[in-house]
Amino acid sequence: MTTWRVATVVGAVTESPTARSIWLHVPGLPVPRAGQHIDIRLTAPDGYSTSRSYSLSDVREGETVAVSVEELDAHGDVSPFLVRDLEIGEQVEVAGPVGMQFVWPPTDSDASRPVQLIAGGSGIAPLMSMVRLREAAHPATPMRLLYATRSPEHAFYRDEFALLDRTGRLSVDWFYSRSAPPGAPREPGRITRDEFFTAILPREREPLFYLCGGNAYVEMLGDWLLEAGYPIGDIRIERFLVT
Repeated sequence: MTTWRVATVVGAVTESPTARSIWLHVPGLPVPRAGQHIDIRLTAPDGYSTSRSYSLSDVREGETVAVSVEELDAHGDVSPFLVRDLEIGEQVEVAGPVGMQFVWPPTDSDASRPVQLIAGGSGIAPLMSMVRLREAAHPATPMRLLYATRSPEHAFYRDEFALLDRTGRLSVDWFYSRSAPPGAPREPGRITRDEFFTAILPREREPLFYLCGGNAYVEMLGDWLLEAGYPIGDIRIERFLVT
C-alpha cells in the first residue's frame, strides 16, 4: 500500500521559462538515493486528487529533497501548478522515493568509477542529483556530462554548471538543437555520432553511463554505445515519453 507523507515547500528556483526546481521537506521520508523519483499528489478542495512522478534533483539532505519540474502540457493538472502557482510554505503529499535501477552509485564499490552522464532536456534532473551527491559525498569520482537542450534559455542549473566547470569540478559538453549562444563551437542541430563519441569518456576508462531523456534520444545513444563495445551492464537508461 502506498504511503503518502505531507511535504512542505521550503524553497524554489526558476530554471527556465517553463521549469522550476522545488525543495520539499518531508518528515519521515526514507533515505533517498540519487536517481530515484517520488510521486507528488495534489488534492483539490472538492476532494479530487491526481499525482505525477518526478525525478529527484537533490538528495543531499535526506528529508529535504528537490524535484525539477518541466511544464509540458498547459492543460495538465499537476506540472503547471507546481511550476507557476505552488508557493513556499504550502504543502503537497509525497510518496516514495522509488526506483533502484537508475541509482548512483549502484554499490559502494562503484562510487569511485568514472561516470558519464548524458541528458536530454528535463532528463537532466536525476543526473543533477548525482552531480550534487558526488560533490557532497564522493568528490574524487570523475564525472563528465553531455547535455542536449533546445537553447541556453531552456537549460537547467546554468549557474551551478558554470561554477563547476570554472572550478574544474565537472566537464560539461553542451549541444543545442534550436538556438545556440554567440560563439558556440557548433551550429544548432541534433548531435551526430562522431560528436557523441568525441564528447564522452572512452571505453578504456570503464565508465558507468547514465542516460535520461526522451525515448527516441536515449534509445539512439544507447544503441551507439553498444555498437561501440561499451558493456551493456555499465549502461543505465531512464526514458520518458513526451505527450
